[in-house]
Amino acid sequence: MAADGNNPDGQLHILLREWRTAWRPGIGAIVGGSLGYSLWSAVSSLFVIPLQQEFGWSRGEIAAANYAGLITAFAAPVVGRIVDRLHAKPVLVTGLILVAAFYGMLALLTGYLPIYYLLYFLLNLFGMATTGITVTRIVAGYFNRSRGTALAIARSMLGISAALTPLLIHPAIERYGSAGGFLTLGALALFVALPLVAFLVPRYRAGGGEPIAGRGAPPSRMLALLSRSKVRIICLAAALNYAPVVAIVSQLQPIGIGRGLSEGVAAGAVGILGMAAATGAILSGVLVDRFWAPAVAFTLNLIAGLGCVFLVFAGHSISPTAFYLAVFLIGIGQGAEIDVVAYMIARYFGLADYSTIYGLSTTCIALATAIGTPLIGSAYDLFGGYDEAILCCAASFGLAAIAYLAMGRYPASPAED
Repeated sequence: MAADGNNPDGQLHILLREWRTAWRPGIGAIVGGSLGYSLWSAVSSLFVIPLQQEFGWSRGEIAAANYAGLITAFAAPVVGRIVDRLHAKPVLVTGLILVAAFYGMLALLTGYLPIYYLLYFLLNLFGMATTGITVTRIVAGYFNRSRGTALAIARSMLGISAALTPLLIHPAIERYGSAGGFLTLGALALFVALPLVAFLVPRYRAGGGEPIAGRGAPPSRMLALLSRSKVRIICLAAALNYAPVVAIVSQLQPIGIGRGLSEGVAAGAVGILGMAAATGAILSGVLVDRFWAPAVAFTLNLIAGLGCVFLVFAGHSISPTAFYLAVFLIGIGQGAEIDVVAYMIARYFGLADYSTIYGLSTTCIALATAIGTPLIGSAYDLFGGYDEAILCCAASFGLAAIAYLAMGRYPASPAED
């Protein structure tokens, strides 16, 4: 099925016109999202071995911090409802300040594991204010006819950030330990992202499209949204799509080292995955503006699942080229998730409850991630390798592909379920 804008030249003209009028909030939101908490999931594997060496923690103990998501996941719809009622900017600004503060506190770790868990929990909780709940709401509010491509640009910048940030973090960790890495992340959020969001994103959207004020946020409203079958389907699909990516990324460098690669070569895979995410985001964004979004999501998830299968069957003496290829295919799935889900929420449900529905999907993602990410670390402790967990990730991508198709045709209006 084709969407509007099948003429590539016409679609480019629309995109350029909307960017000319909305470049300030677009850039502010993109940088804020690229250097906020979402960046952590892309680079967290760089901290696994340093934390092991500095404090003697096992990989399973380090990964267990992700169980915090079982609690913080339920905050996502609340954050979303606050954004729907007020505005994305103050939520995003507050989140960036707190994310920077908690990175600073993580740099002061002394080896007491419960403190690490506590700080990780707080980073996870308040970091939600810097994720797609706020960022995609700003972009979706300012871009209409080129929304899919605009969301793709936003998501691709996170991929580019994930590709380039290891060039700063890896040397910082080598010289100053994990503290150097945490301080680098905090500095990026506080001194780069925060000023751009503060100065470029308006407090209110011209024309009154943002914020949506005066709408209550009773629990009954969230339950009413969850009673809609397609809200539940998009939440399930998003969780099955994103959780396996985060699980693999959290152990990506150790996975490479376990396959005979050097520490530096394995760390380079983080950058490859970031570039793949950017590619997947741009590809999915351009395609959903022209074709049926569930079919696009189906295809990209199958590609990511094939990447997992290839990684397992390539063996434990894999060449750097083959490892990077597998990681690139998996990264395609990461790039597709945020962009496609954000587009589909706006396309199927409109903007009135956009951030609340996005928050509900984030809750499902966080719950799935909180379960899956620790398990991949535990799988290593139990089996001495990652193959079993990676195959489970491939199955999750396959189920996500099927779930996206279940969204069915586009509604005649966003209010239709």
